[in-house]
Amino acid sequence: MSKRVLDYNLNRPFSSSGISLSFIFKDTVLVFSVLTVLVFGLFMLYSASGQSESMVIRQSVYVGLGFMGMLFIAQINPNSYQNILMNLYWIGLVMLIYVLIFPDESHVTKRWIDLGLFSFQPSEVIRLILPLSVAAFLTRKDLKPKYSDWFISLAAVLLVSFLIYRQPDLGTSLIVFISGFLPVFLTGFPLIFIFFGIAFLGALSPIIFSALSAYQQQRILTLFDPNADPLGTGWNIAQSKTAIGSGGFFGKGYLSGTQSQLDFIPESHSDFIFAVIAEELGLIGISILFLAYALIIYRIFSIAYGSETIFGRLASASIGFIFLIFILINVSMVVGIIPVVGVPLPLVSQGGTSLATHLLAFGFVLSVKRKSGW
Repeated sequence: MSKRVLDYNLNRPFSSSGISLSFIFKDTVLVFSVLTVLVFGLFMLYSASGQSESMVIRQSVYVGLGFMGMLFIAQINPNSYQNILMNLYWIGLVMLIYVLIFPDESHVTKRWIDLGLFSFQPSEVIRLILPLSVAAFLTRKDLKPKYSDWFISLAAVLLVSFLIYRQPDLGTSLIVFISGFLPVFLTGFPLIFIFFGIAFLGALSPIIFSALSAYQQQRILTLFDPNADPLGTGWNIAQSKTAIGSGGFFGKGYLSGTQSQLDFIPESHSDFIFAVIAEELGLIGISILFLAYALIIYRIFSIAYGSETIFGRLASASIGFIFLIFILINVSMVVGIIPVVGVPLPLVSQGGTSLATHLLAFGFVLSVKRKSGW
């Protein structure tokens, strides 16, 4: 049996423990690393936003609410809401359909739901709901999933990915598909089907490319030739590369970046904030950030490995991989390795929905550790 297949015969006894905040802070490495990145992100957001105090205050509110939500979820036994998570998929599906029928005209993009006090993007929420729902569905029995289970899961993942694509948001739809497919892959989905799927998509790539909108096609062409449209789609990549290269080892200093402070980098407070970090803090600043990220990912996978339940192990591992993929996609996008897809740098970029979603996911991971009692 492949090592990738989870052990469905594991039947260790559960540990019993009372509700205590000490269990949350028992994993000081994870909590301290998350707090470090959050504080670091607020400082960098202040610089990248042109010293916008209002934006930092707004982000700080989301940090506080998200962190409290993380601590609250960490207290709950993950087994007690496994069925709830499985059915949250339908709520996410309804929100995506609602956005298509009733688009929000108050934002530049129409992918938002405005509740008055705050607004959010359902596509950001579904990135957390989907992998947890799929993990809950695939582990509802202490047996290896059947082909029918995998087929149902993939159909559910493809449906929400298609709805997000229709918003239109191709980049997020691909990321949501990956996040939903991860639990399927980790439960031993046959590799031969994956190879055939990739080959099939490769054969259809000319048709798929022709079906994309003009701006999506231009982003892909810019990836191979950034000079094809230097003042248009190639502008972001050219300016971000300039900022990263000029930062050197020590950087130009906090609030002293020319590319960022003079607004040469579009969306410097969100998708391209990594370029601001590289320019102002240099390789040293990037290394510190990556170290904190590495500690977070290490602790998530350690907790997943030590989980007493198949569900906890699968869901936590999926969250760890998704967090890692977000980092890789954002950094690769900023340095020009992949097309611009609009993915924020986790816990750092401006964006309350994305930030709160990641923190709630970490709360789930902490609840898995609390249940395991180690």
